[in-house]
Amino acid sequence: MDVEERWKRLQQRLGYSDDELAILRSRPKYVKMVEETPQFTRNKIIAEVIKSQGCICQLKPGDRIVMDGNGHLITEESPKRICIWALAPLAGTVNAVFERFVEQLDPNDLVFDVVSCQDVGVECGGWGRVLMKIRVEGPETK
Repeated sequence: MDVEERWKRLQQRLGYSDDELAILRSRPKYVKMVEETPQFTRNKIIAEVIKSQGCICQLKPGDRIVMDGNGHLITEESPKRICIWALAPLAGTVNAVFERFVEQLDPNDLVFDVVSCQDVGVECGGWGRVLMKIRVEGPETK
């Protein structure tokens, strides 16, 4: 797909007016994302459970929360039940993946690639605790 078609599809998807699209196109970082970074459409971001104790949604090691390269949850490839406390800490790490996409760096070379759900565990007054390792799967990854 050519560059103009990408912009047109983005405008339609987000419901932008021509003026709003012009604002977006005036920002170099967004131009780079749309025009030079196909990783957003060709990869999946995976948060794989590596440890789970007392999870109310019963997430267990090996379960995978799967997102497309834009960070959208792919419900068909993810556990049926995921609580907000497991999803919330993914935002910062997914943003780091986006930065690596834009800079054409290996998205699997994150320094901090393990996150914890926001429940503190039964010993600290919560229900449980889940640890997840973040990685990217797709044609540009190893």
